[in-house]
Amino acid sequence: MVTQTYDAVIIGAGYIGCAVAYHLTAAGLRTALLDRGGVAAGASQANYGNVQVQDAELGHSLPMVTAGYARFRELEEELGSSISYRRLGSLLLIETETQWKTMAARLPALQAAGINAELVPAGCLPELEPLLDPGSVLGACYHPSEGQVYPFALIWAYLRRGQALGLALHTHTEVIGFEVIGGQLQGIRTNRGNLSTKVVVLATGAWTSRLGQTLGRTWDIPFVHGQAIVTERVERRLNNHIASAAFFEDIHEEADPSNSVSAVLAISQATHGNFLLGEVGLVTDNLNSEATPGGQAAIAKLVSQYFPAMRRLRILRGWAAPVAFTGDNLPFLGPVDGIQGLILATAFKSTVIVTPLVGETIAQLVVEGRTELDLTPFSPNRTIDGGQ
Repeated sequence: MVTQTYDAVIIGAGYIGCAVAYHLTAAGLRTALLDRGGVAAGASQANYGNVQVQDAELGHSLPMVTAGYARFRELEEELGSSISYRRLGSLLLIETETQWKTMAARLPALQAAGINAELVPAGCLPELEPLLDPGSVLGACYHPSEGQVYPFALIWAYLRRGQALGLALHTHTEVIGFEVIGGQLQGIRTNRGNLSTKVVVLATGAWTSRLGQTLGRTWDIPFVHGQAIVTERVERRLNNHIASAAFFEDIHEEADPSNSVSAVLAISQATHGNFLLGEVGLVTDNLNSEATPGGQAAIAKLVSQYFPAMRRLRILRGWAAPVAFTGDNLPFLGPVDGIQGLILATAFKSTVIVTPLVGETIAQLVVEGRTELDLTPFSPNRTIDGGQ
């Protein structure tokens, strides 16, 4: 079998992988994009498309989040395609006094970064979101300036633009090994042949740790089995993306079939009118994408509590996907020590908002050997909670 040669290979055809592939191709590199499934076969296919600042990690991520948000102003023009981008607000619903204090503590940092945010008491919420039962909460943290895209439109806009410039797409191509000689990456082995390259970018989400094991690396990137449900299409009625301030608490539960499943509120209305309702997230080693009856029931019960008007909506389907995260809420973004040419770009807390910036940043790193964004806090070589 003939070995194909590229300047750079990106593994993982989701949001980040497609953006990185486009930017590297636009920079003039012979680039290939691989995925073990199809395009957007992992967590990106089970995403609300929210361009959100509301859950930004405050210690190191705000510059990346705000810079990423700014890129969406001209992204459709750059890609030459509609991504159904629209501006909307968001509400982080507050259910306890502890959550109120947590949200209040976040405001100074958000406002200092230029992010408009305020605490709104329950009595004022009907003005912002008429569908919400204000009696179910103490109030909310309101972000008026967020956004939403149609996920598949964004992913395919990057992909089509990249292909027009020469990007090679290899779907249903699983990486089974890496060629490293003297600490320098030389290529990869796949189930469909070998590729020669000295630059590989892993944008592989929940699969990253397993690929790391083939290189003798134990990257601390766990993942949850995230679940949501989708309703029938209806006229646009939701003014904001809705989530719970409980997301800032320890919500990742260990999967245990003997226990009842609990959900944390996360609601959006998609660009086509469907309500996206969630979510359940159980820490697991299961990489499948099968929704469970227990998870769907927990979501439906929770949504009905806060949004009684949604009780009569018909559910079309449920979805599930393995979603990567890290213990310190920071992505793994940057070069890997000891393996020249290997770069990680994975486990982002909110992926959509940083997608354009990450694509640019990786291209800058590969082409120029430097980045304007300080990658130090996101280094794949860091230690999390005392061990990697």
